[in-house]
Amino acid sequence: MMMDQDQPITILLVDDDPDCRMILRDAINELKIHNHVLEAANGREAMEILQQHGPWSDVARPGLIYLDIEMPEMNGQQTLRAIRSDPDLQDIPVVMMTGVVDEGQMQMARANGANSYTVKPSNAEQMLRTVLTSTNYWLTIHQYPSHHLPSHSARR
Repeated sequence: MMMDQDQPITILLVDDDPDCRMILRDAINELKIHNHVLEAANGREAMEILQQHGPWSDVARPGLIYLDIEMPEMNGQQTLRAIRSDPDLQDIPVVMMTGVVDEGQMQMARANGANSYTVKPSNAEQMLRTVLTSTNYWLTIHQYPSHHLPSHSARR
């Protein structure tokens, strides 16, 4: 999916587990898309990237975020609240991708503004399929006000 200036949407992966980030990155690469993928090991680092602070001043603004819940320093729920409280970031879709199977966390994520809540599958193959399906939805099916299919391409 391209943005207004024909630039691919940047995807931000936020997870303290480097193996999970690798699986997410590999799944996105399987889509054969040319989206740039950024990675953060916790919520603080994610906010630095999103607000383009320090070494992140020249990175493209992410258009999709995969966010884990259980992380050190700043967990996923805190990060989600920070994203949704920043007017410059509020419109970025956030997919909570976590191993936390807890209705309270799901409800909190919804209340905090998550666009989706996905439980990390227990095996790598299922995880790849989940990420492929989710990424495909957000990059090719979901229509954003700022970048979408032209009206002549939509079926009526």
